[in-house]
Amino acid sequence: MKKSEWSDNELKELLSQMPKIKDERDPREIYQSITIRMNKRKQRTWVMPTAAAALAAVLFFILVPTLFDWQNSEEQVADLAKESKSSQKISMKEDADLQEAEEKVSMEEESVTPYTAEENTEEQSEIGITSMNMDDPTTAVYEEDLGGMEVLTYAIPDENAMIAVPVSVLVAKEKDKTKFDLFEENMLTLNEKEWGLKDYFPLKAEFMLDEQSRVLTVDFPADHPYGDGSASEKVFNEALSYTLSALDISEIVFTTEGNSGLELGNRGVIEEFVPEIGNHAYYFYYPNETAKKPYIVPYGEQLSSIKEAFAAMKENQEKAQLRASIPANINFETEENQEEKKLTIRFEKGSEINNDETTVHTIEAILLTAKDFNYQTVKLENANVDKVGRFNLENEIKVPIAANKRSLP
Repeated sequence: MKKSEWSDNELKELLSQMPKIKDERDPREIYQSITIRMNKRKQRTWVMPTAAAALAAVLFFILVPTLFDWQNSEEQVADLAKESKSSQKISMKEDADLQEAEEKVSMEEESVTPYTAEENTEEQSEIGITSMNMDDPTTAVYEEDLGGMEVLTYAIPDENAMIAVPVSVLVAKEKDKTKFDLFEENMLTLNEKEWGLKDYFPLKAEFMLDEQSRVLTVDFPADHPYGDGSASEKVFNEALSYTLSALDISEIVFTTEGNSGLELGNRGVIEEFVPEIGNHAYYFYYPNETAKKPYIVPYGEQLSSIKEAFAAMKENQEKAQLRASIPANINFETEENQEEKKLTIRFEKGSEINNDETTVHTIEAILLTAKDFNYQTVKLENANVDKVGRFNLENEIKVPIAANKRSLP
């Protein structure tokens, strides 16, 4: 074909349709090669030197950039492919590492030994009380049981109205309510029957407390049931004593339908009542044969010394169906420190101190009796074991907050 038939643009378009060429040579080398070849042509080509030079120049300016573009494009594609593969490898590696880390954490979590109550805190150790990794056989409320709750104690008669059993419940504190407000509200929800006790609360009376003097006025209806016989009167007195002493009541004033005094049958009309608190021995009371935990209850007259109380606690109280709380095979001497409110008990040789539920309950009876005699801590010495249940015998043990913990519905 003749050159005149093709324009520069058409030639460029034609060249763009040619197959891809990848030449690894330097552009200068290409130019020199073309120049050398043109110079070696036969003499017959000299008649068109200008055209040949022009064509070489055109080819140079057309092919070289295209070659560069093709080369660069292929290199860019190759680079992108490499980057894509590399990125994919990194992503896969990161996923594998993440999966491996998650599996490692999972295996570590499965291999961790769960926290048990045997891992005692330093604070618990200092007060001589530890937790158990089994059902805690203790019956009382201890300082570490409170958890910011309020403890309320109600003295409830047994089914035969022979004794008053102090029962303690934990309730949430409320900002605008006093402890006495909570006491009045919650005595409506007590489960006396389920607890094996007499349905006694709420008391058939109205209460008015002077917060400053701590004097409580109790107004009864004329047909109140609290003066029917000496046993009923005795339990009524004990119930009021233990219930209201826990509320820091200094004195109780009785009225009947607004009039001064309360008729109590054998005792006649009484106008004031001072709670009889402190200095009692504590015994075991089982409300039925299937009960696993005893109630630990105060009983009897006020005693002159704690030694006298401990001696009494070795004897059953058959009339009241109470069992001795200190077995015959446990003997000890006591050392009293009234100034520090500390009681030391040294077990005698041959005393059987075992790490079992019965001994836990015996220690609780000793602690509650010590509390009743105004002691704050008890140190148990010369035992053949270091721990009994939750009690660490190597340290002083704080007395309970209240007796016989139960739960409200």
